[in-house]
Amino acid sequence: METQADNPVLLTIDDEESVRSSVAAFFEDCGFTVLQACDGREGINIINTLHPDVVVTDLRMPNVDGIEVVDAVKLMDDNLPIIVLSGTGVLADAIEALRRGAWDYLSKPVVDMVELEMMVARCVERARLVKENRDYHENLELQVKQRTAELRKLNTAVEQSANSVVITDVNGIIEYVNPKFSEVSGYSREEVIGQNPRILKSDKQPDEYYADMWSTITAGQEWQGEFCNKTKDGKRYWELCNIAPIKDESGVITNYVAIKEDITGRKINEEQLYYQANFDALTGLPNRYYFQKYLEMQMELINRESQYLSLMVLDIDNLKFVNDTFGHEFGDSLIKEIARRLEAVCGHSCVVSRFVGDEFTIIPPMSADVDDARQRADKVLGAMNDAFTVKGTEIIATASIGVVLYPEDGECVESLLKNGEAAMYEAKKNGKNSISFYTRELNSQLEERFALEAKLHKALDLGEFSLNYQPQIDHTQGTVIGVEALLRWTPTGSARVSPGIFIPILEESGMIVAVGEWVLWQACSQAVEWQKLGLPALRMSVNISALQFMRSDLDVTVKRVLEVTGLDPHYLCLELTESIIMVDSVRTVEKMAALASIGVLLSLDDFGTGYSSLEYLGRLPINELKIDISFVRRMLATKNDAAVVNTIIAMAQGLDMDLVAEGVETEEQLVYLTERGCSVIQGFYFSRPLAADDFALFYKGCKH
Repeated sequence: METQADNPVLLTIDDEESVRSSVAAFFEDCGFTVLQACDGREGINIINTLHPDVVVTDLRMPNVDGIEVVDAVKLMDDNLPIIVLSGTGVLADAIEALRRGAWDYLSKPVVDMVELEMMVARCVERARLVKENRDYHENLELQVKQRTAELRKLNTAVEQSANSVVITDVNGIIEYVNPKFSEVSGYSREEVIGQNPRILKSDKQPDEYYADMWSTITAGQEWQGEFCNKTKDGKRYWELCNIAPIKDESGVITNYVAIKEDITGRKINEEQLYYQANFDALTGLPNRYYFQKYLEMQMELINRESQYLSLMVLDIDNLKFVNDTFGHEFGDSLIKEIARRLEAVCGHSCVVSRFVGDEFTIIPPMSADVDDARQRADKVLGAMNDAFTVKGTEIIATASIGVVLYPEDGECVESLLKNGEAAMYEAKKNGKNSISFYTRELNSQLEERFALEAKLHKALDLGEFSLNYQPQIDHTQGTVIGVEALLRWTPTGSARVSPGIFIPILEESGMIVAVGEWVLWQACSQAVEWQKLGLPALRMSVNISALQFMRSDLDVTVKRVLEVTGLDPHYLCLELTESIIMVDSVRTVEKMAALASIGVLLSLDDFGTGYSSLEYLGRLPINELKIDISFVRRMLATKNDAAVVNTIIAMAQGLDMDLVAEGVETEEQLVYLTERGCSVIQGFYFSRPLAADDFALFYKGCKH
């Protein structure tokens, strides 16, 4: 049927009713009469009987799919615009549809219906132009008397057209171009007359693309497609092109006419949208969406009988600490340096993506050797152990890596990721800066960890935390000089959870800041309470985490706690880990100086396990060193550990610092340490950590 220009008919073909309805509702509001078909067979029947002005069809449908619709439309009416919606995610489907005669395509789901509206309008307009062109040639003999006037009008329209128009002879030699062509290409009419259009080629498209175009038009058919051309000064631009053969009265082709629309702006927008959807803005690495699609593709391509596909999930161990120390801008710069290093060590054969925040994923190429995953992970871990230089500052940013293999460790992207993260958390649990391969037991461990984290978020409000106190004994004097406050957690209705399990979760989640402040209040209040019960003033040692040290105004908090509780500052000892002084920053020095000015003591906990040096110790206001339990346990068995202990004792004595050995459990360990001048002992040899009342009894039972 003939349709009015102000009421065009659009046919939407899709097996998803929701898609058809949304397209219909939108275009009816735009003034279209909309017909709907639920599959290709119904759509072809409607086209054959009702002759719509434009067709919008899905590619993948039951019974008759979109490709068959395109073929049928081309046979019935090769000037009926057909736009395909490709929801498969495979560009090849859309290209095949275009090759067979589709006019344009758009990816599903259609996010912006206005873009589809513009595409429909453009196709309808092109169809109208082509129809007019055909009508002109078909009615040429009937319009002989009007030829001169008609040609004059046509010439004016072409000369003033908003689209480029090019006419060539049968060999493709340019005979005519309109002003718009010169405006877009930069070539004057005189420069291109007599030339072949290949002077515009940018080599962006393969030779086969042009061969298909020539085979179509030389066969007397119209060709529609896109060209990436280049201007006279070498800039690339995109054109949507319709090329039609011009025939004489005998049907012999005499010329070709090309009508070309500049779509460079649309192409740039498409490329920007593609980049934004698939790549991380900070690092330029593929993002989570790209990674998942790529992993899905690799899983489809792998030969399960002879190949392995591995996935590495990598988490930066101390990025929170770096952000809190130097700020997020510095942290972003570090992330970019890490991304560059990962790309360099992995090479072009691997896909490195920034999954989220401080987490990266690495997909190596498929391999027949299962040990290849271990070797690649070792190489990445080794590269991460080299210091990073960011804005003139050296930073150590180690990583915990979880590794999974497909198909052994998961059948889909979701399960592989879940298991990869379980392995990564296991690496963190094992001390960080390590590699862990997935095992089935890790799933239950990860679920348990998430369950514990959920409970920890409520623990402070529910009053589930408590403190135990482990005595510190001056063995030479036989007196208790102080205690270390140790955090304990007993969830309501459950057994006590080991500190080695819940404290890392507090630190990784950031909850350690609030909990650490609670510990400070409780410990100082308890120290004063013991004095009221008749115990002498004893030193109270409280652990301060790196996050607590950097995030909070610790000196302000300490002052307030001391003022409210009434504890003398000289009896409060703050134990800092080596990770705090690992970064030699002005902020670290200022914070420690502010704490020292209050009058509290500063102890370096776990000394000997990190990056401490005499230079740091001499510059910072540290009063005490604690020998780490790991050295104490091994010092009688290995020469290296004995040498470390001896060196630490000598350093403390040389710098006039107090010294505490923790984890002392045997008489032999006690004798070894006291003979070398370490008299303050903490460990099971004298006492386990005690509840507050039990410690008061312990103290009263000791000889002083």
